[in-house]
Amino acid sequence: LKLWHKLLFLSPILIIVLIFKGNEWYKNYKLANNGIETTAKISAISLSGVRDQFDIENVAFTFIYHNSIITGYSIAETNNNYVLLPNGMPLMVNDEFKVKYVTDNTDLYEINFSKPELSTIINYIKNTSDTLKKIKNLLNNNIQNVDFFCLSKNIYNKFGTDGLATIIFYNENIAENFKHNSITFKKFISKKEFKELLNKCQ
Repeated sequence: LKLWHKLLFLSPILIIVLIFKGNEWYKNYKLANNGIETTAKISAISLSGVRDQFDIENVAFTFIYHNSIITGYSIAETNNNYVLLPNGMPLMVNDEFKVKYVTDNTDLYEINFSKPELSTIINYIKNTSDTLKKIKNLLNNNIQNVDFFCLSKNIYNKFGTDGLATIIFYNENIAENFKHNSITFKKFISKKEFKELLNKCQ
């Protein structure tokens, strides 16, 4: 086929691509130049879609604009058990993150899962502490009178959310979570650094 025949044949596909890309470019431009940052609270999560099972957006959140509650939607990674964040942690309802939106068009927004609020980080530490209490018999150490919140806080200070996720997913199958699973958990608690943190909280 001649070039113009090929272009004519491909034109519907090109138009669709340009529409989607154009909307994405416009959104990114508006957020970069007119975006305002505020706090969003997770209101619903799902392993499929939050509105129906065929919906690709599996996270719903809300934020406040001029005394109105705006609902937004986003996509996060999942496995068979959890909605997963880029920082390795499981996403929970009521977690809070930074969101950027355009003041003259609140349909243009973007939640940043890499920027959790302090309250969410504290919840990460509490959830890890609760997990440690539940699995204390797996630690293979003298764990009498251990302050597990202290231990979780120290793990976060030294290893970040990567360390917390290693505890949270202590029994996860490697096929479900390649980075944080039962194997990485066993390696983590055998580290000298972990044992030192444990001793500091006894």
